[in-house]
Amino acid sequence: MYKLGIDIGASHIGFGIIDSKTDNLITKKYVSYNRPLKIFNYIFTKSITKRYLRFLIKNIDNFIKDYPIEYIGIGCPGGVDPKQAIFYGSKALVVGKIDFSTALSKYQCQIYVDNDCNCAAIGEANNNNIESFLMITIGTGVGFSLIKKDHNNIFLARDELIWKILNINKIPNTKHEKYISSFKKLSKKYNKLKHQKLKRDAIFKNNDYANHLLEEYLNSFIIGIKKIHKEIPLKEICIGGSFAQYSDKYLKKLVKELPQFHIFKTELENDAGIIGATKLPITRY
Repeated sequence: MYKLGIDIGASHIGFGIIDSKTDNLITKKYVSYNRPLKIFNYIFTKSITKRYLRFLIKNIDNFIKDYPIEYIGIGCPGGVDPKQAIFYGSKALVVGKIDFSTALSKYQCQIYVDNDCNCAAIGEANNNNIESFLMITIGTGVGFSLIKKDHNNIFLARDELIWKILNINKIPNTKHEKYISSFKKLSKKYNKLKHQKLKRDAIFKNNDYANHLLEEYLNSFIIGIKKIHKEIPLKEICIGGSFAQYSDKYLKKLVKELPQFHIFKTELENDAGIIGATKLPITRY
């Protein structure tokens, strides 16, 4: 038998098959999803959600046709109800609430759902020997997850603890500004200065605009880590999401400026969310 892991992102969906006996990832694929404009969110959410489900199911059917599936684990951006396998929707995806147990009932197996950052943290924890760490996923959004391990059993922090981190990360007296912000927001600032619509990795090209913005971003990141640490003691910090792919551009500075922490990038990169989804459900502490 096999387990299917699904990592739902803002611009793609990752699929992976895990062999239940060996616990190895034997095949994977990433499918791009062209999400509609956010202007449609309040007008056509239901029809867009149905279209999204059709797209998801079509890709699941094609991917698992040679594999008998024991269960399906799904990592979703934003809010979820793990007990009921409900995804509360995403503005970035222009998708509304999805009851995955009902939506994927044709597969006649158990469906597990959790936040995508949690899944990435679980996948990374399964791959390392670190007893506890904070996972920060930086991509279209920013996610936080706290992991603890005891005798190789993986535990996730309760939602209340994550909400506390999210609130600490908000800059006082501002509506949306955060100390640790998204890769998307950093890219938008860069594009605004350049008066262009460039890909996110353009920020890492050598020029004055990029150097200034990246320095500003990292200084704010450092403040955010220190503020979180005051409330929730940390030693190990893992950076995941699409931002982690460019760690050679910024990791040395973070290590130098935050010597009291062990800061490292995810080793599994995009596979972390897929693998973590196949480890659901996870006990909260």
